[in-house]
Order: sequence, then C-alpha cells, then structure tokens
Amino acid sequence: MKQLKLTEARQARFLEALADTGSVTAAVAEARTSRTRVYELRKTDTAFAAAWDEAQEIATDRLEREARRRTMEGVTKPLVRGGKLVRDDDGKPIMVQHYSDSVLLALLKARRPPRGERSVRIQLPALRSTHDAASAIAMLTAAAAAGEVTPGEATELSSLVEVFIKALRAAEFDHQVEEVAGSDDWFTEC
Repeated sequence: MKQLKLTEARQARFLEALADTGSVTAAVAEARTSRTRVYELRKTDTAFAAAWDEAQEIATDRLEREARRRTMEGVTKPLVRGGKLVRDDDGKPIMVQHYSDSVLLALLKARRPPRGERSVRIQLPALRSTHDAASAIAMLTAAAAAGEVTPGEATELSSLVEVFIKALRAAEFDHQVEEVAGSDDWFTEC
C-alpha cells in the first residue's frame, strides 16, 4: 500500500478510525498513512496529540460500554456438554445466557477501587509546630472513628506526621546547639 501525505482529511480519517477501533494499526491503514507519520505529527502538533488522546478515550468508552452490556445482559452461547453441542427436541442448538462475574468485578474495581487503593482526601492542618502535629493526629483519629479513612490509612498518615515531629525536634536541637556554640560563655565553661 502506498503511504500518502498526512493531509488534514487523512488526519481526520485516522482519528475517526482510532476512535472506532482503538487500534493505531487499523487507523493508519484506514487513513492510508504510516505509523511513523502519525507518531511524528503527534510529537510536533499539540492539537493533533490532544485529538488522538480524545479518540483513545472514545475507544475506551466504547469498550467499557460493551463490557458492561455483556456483563449485565449476558452473551448468548450454545450449550455444550462433554464437548458436544446440546440440541432441543427439534434438533436446534440450546442457547443459554452467559454472564461474566470477572468482567463485572473488573468494571466495579475500575469505578470504585478498594479502599486501600484509592486516594485519601482529608484536610490536615499545616504542620509548623508540634501543636499542629497534635491537631493533625487528633483529626486522623476522628476521621478513622467516623469511617472516612480506614485505621490502616490513619496509621500511615500518622506516621508521616511523626516523621515531621522528629524532623522538627532535630531542627530545634540543631538550633540549640548553634546557640550554645555561638555563646562566649560556652568557651569559658569548658
């Protein structure tokens, strides 16, 4: 197949085919261009790159709709027992609806990931002092009690606050050492 220049019309055909199929290979064949040309254009043309991303989103939405349909409505398949097609009294294959629990679980997980895999949104006070850190720990405890975060999530976030406290104490210690070392009295006492 001769590879033709990637005109605006071919770009549009490529993007439409990409949205339909989700396949760059199929889209370049439909647009009668090459993978190299479209990838080069993607690197240099931000509008084309954005349209490409949108086409892929459309293709993914279509896949999700089809997966959802197959999961909820099922797929009609012939009944097979012992490797043989089962037929009714008229000799026609018996058809049964098949549903996919694994696809249903995958769709559910994509929409609502398990608590440990989702991002936790909790507004903690700005940490500038040990008082702020104590307030943050109190807020985390309250959030865990209210079910806004799991106890494990609260523990992980508390450990970050504890690291802050240790860093704050180390900085205070360094400051005290600098003050003592800078004092003339320190030399006379030694």
